[in-house]
Amino acid sequence: MIRLRVGQDVLTVALRAFADGLQVEVDGEAFSPEVETIGPGSFVLHHGSSHEPFHCVEDRGTLHLHWRGRVYRLAEEPAGRAGGQRAAASGLEAPMPGRVIAVRVSPGQQVSRGEEVLIVEAMKMENSLRAPRDGTVRSVAVEVGDSVTPGVVLVEID
Repeated sequence: MIRLRVGQDVLTVALRAFADGLQVEVDGEAFSPEVETIGPGSFVLHHGSSHEPFHCVEDRGTLHLHWRGRVYRLAEEPAGRAGGQRAAASGLEAPMPGRVIAVRVSPGQQVSRGEEVLIVEAMKMENSLRAPRDGTVRSVAVEVGDSVTPGVVLVEID
């Protein structure tokens, strides 16, 4: 069992491999995902009749997950770290190495949760990054054509 920090949350995760697949338990809730690899860092999660693509890359011990238009950074929580110590969660990060092909916001602009903020092209796929909450754009650190790497904050939203 490991503890993973995802933004401001710390999750307890356990993985168990069986002959017929994988079982994942997150904070006591178990499920058996069916994941198909479609390319380097690109996957499809199959659940019943739904199929959801996602991207996941590892960089210096941190997993960067891009799923449903949002970027998540998963890092193992060191033992003994107090739960109240939390990193700031105001930035949208690059989901994987790529190139910015569209910037839809500017500093000072109001955004709504789910609103498209920018688009990063990676492995010939367009990845739309969306605002995780309502807020005001504090800064935009990239322009169209810029190359980006995982974990780099592209846009900050207050």
